[in-house]
Amino acid sequence: MKVKIDIISGFLGAGKTTLIKKLINEKLNKEKIVIIENEFGQVGIDGQLLKNASIEVKEINSGCICCTLVDDFEKAIAEIMHAFGPDRIIIEPSGVGKLSDVIKACETAKAKIKDLLIINAVITVVDVHRYKLYLPNFSEFYKNQIKHAKTIILSKTATAKQEIISDVANSIRSLNPA
Repeated sequence: MKVKIDIISGFLGAGKTTLIKKLINEKLNKEKIVIIENEFGQVGIDGQLLKNASIEVKEINSGCICCTLVDDFEKAIAEIMHAFGPDRIIIEPSGVGKLSDVIKACETAKAKIKDLLIINAVITVVDVHRYKLYLPNFSEFYKNQIKHAKTIILSKTATAKQEIISDVANSIRSLNPA
């Protein structure tokens, strides 16, 4: 049986960890899960929150996961598979990382660990309130996360006007028509 890899990206504060916790509590609670979390900075607060959910968490606090593990990613995945025997590996890259680089690292690992991995979900979480601020100011990273996602989840819609949600959705469709 193949280990599923889910990549859940999104810019800083978009709600990635909240989504992961919700998925684990409501849908994935019977699976053995390892989370690779990439915090930007020195303190992995989200990692501590996830540890309380009885999930194995591997934190990387020294830069972007795609830069830190680019050469050894398949080795790290193999070690995780051997040590924990997970059903699923959830990768939560830094909010300022390029999703395309994380996907490339996973594809490389998948090719080297034949028949053991499958890239399952590639999700980007977008905060509808910060979308128009982040798009021009962090264009390279932000657009990359949107363009390479297979699924885009709009967060914080409960407090947004329908017009804002529609504008954000239409703008996202122009970047990622699929």
